Amino acid sequence: MLTDPENYEEWEDVVWAANESEAWKRCQAIANEAPLTEVINVTQETKRLSKKGTYKFVCWFRSEVKPNDNSNN
Repeated sequence: MLTDPENYEEWEDVVWAANESEAWKRCQAIANEAPLTEVINVTQETKRLSKKGTYKFVCWFRSEVKPNDNSNN
């Protein structure tokens, strides 16, 4: 959950998963590693299975941006 919803950036990352539910779980795991980050959407990029039996998904994230502290000038 963001603490300052007006100060954020959106970014994306790719995961490979067997289905959308698994993709959401993988995206959430990525979000849990980054402070103040939430998953806002997951979209399927490929319709054909890879040789490993997975599809390509794009995770869409929103992360709070910390202000740049230049007080050490």
